[in-house]
Amino acid sequence: MCANWICWCAKHHLMHVDFASALNLVSTVTLIGALVFTGLQVRAANRARREQMAVTVIETAALSENSARFLELLSEIPDGASADVIENLDADTRRQIFLFGLRVEIIGYMVFHGLVDVQTVNDLAGGAILSFWSRAQNWSVERRKRTGHDEFLEWCEWLATQIAQYRATRPYVPAYSRIQARQI
Repeated sequence: MCANWICWCAKHHLMHVDFASALNLVSTVTLIGALVFTGLQVRAANRARREQMAVTVIETAALSENSARFLELLSEIPDGASADVIENLDADTRRQIFLFGLRVEIIGYMVFHGLVDVQTVNDLAGGAILSFWSRAQNWSVERRKRTGHDEFLEWCEWLATQIAQYRATRPYVPAYSRIQARQI
């Protein structure tokens, strides 16, 4: 009888240990599942944030009032234009240059703080930003000297530098060429 009792106790004790192990396993699997779910949610939220920032870049740079007119105007100013070229433009044209520079400032600030990546900005407005800066750089530098405000178009300059560096390591391929390459 004593032997049966010992067997019964050992059997129930092992079941108790197996039940505890099973609970630990379920708890661990639940915790891992929760961590994976949280990671996926964070990834989805970050993707949504990047997409929203891309929309903001589009609204700020491309869809602003007078963007088409400004880009047309920009083509009339030579690359590397002296500060005098821009200073001698009419007040409305200088105002448009200034406003576009401020829009690029916002985008540069957003890229610097990781709210949107340089690849997105390059794809959406890189050419216009580089074109703008190549024409407005001397004007900006001269204005900084004249006013003592070194921050004038600082984020614009920074962003143009980032886009140029990005393109130096990854040659720009226009969207229509990328699409044609995918279809082949």
